[in-house]
Amino acid sequence: MYPRSYRDLFTLVRRRPRMYLIKDDFPGVVAYVQGCDQGNASALLSGFREWLVVRAGGGSNLWWPALILRLLDPDAPPLATELDAQTDARAVALLFECLDEFLELRDEYDGLRRIHAAYAAWERTGLADWPRPRRAPEYQPITDPQTEG
Repeated sequence: MYPRSYRDLFTLVRRRPRMYLIKDDFPGVVAYVQGCDQGNASALLSGFREWLVVRAGGGSNLWWPALILRLLDPDAPPLATELDAQTDARAVALLFECLDEFLELRDEYDGLRRIHAAYAAWERTGLADWPRPRRAPEYQPITDPQTEG
C-alpha cells in the first residue's frame, strides 16, 4: 500500500514501526516525524506546536515533543531519554493520536486558520478551546468479556 498522505504514512508507521524505524521508541519516532517535516520545508507540522500549546494549556516555550510529554503527564521527565518503557510506549501512542487529529484538522478548508486563531486567543487570555476536526467522534463501546455470554 502506497500512502496517499502523511496521515496514511503515520498510520502505517504506527501499525508496523520496525518496518520504518531503526528504533521505535519516542525519540526515534520524533526523529522520523521531524525528518518528514524537514523534507517538506517545515510545512508538514506548521501549526502543530501551537495546536499542542492550546491543548496543553501552556508550554509556549517548549518544542512539540516536550508538549507531547506534558500532555501525557505534567510530572513526567522533561527529557524523552529519561522515560521508562511503559511511559515511552504511551508517549508514542499519544504522539500518533495527536498527529492524526492535528493533520485531519489542518487539512480542512480553514483548519490552519482555526489553529492559529485559537493559539492567538490563548496568548491573549491564557484560555482557549483547542480546535478539533469538524467530524463527529466515533466511539467504540467497551465490552467486558466476563459479562458477555
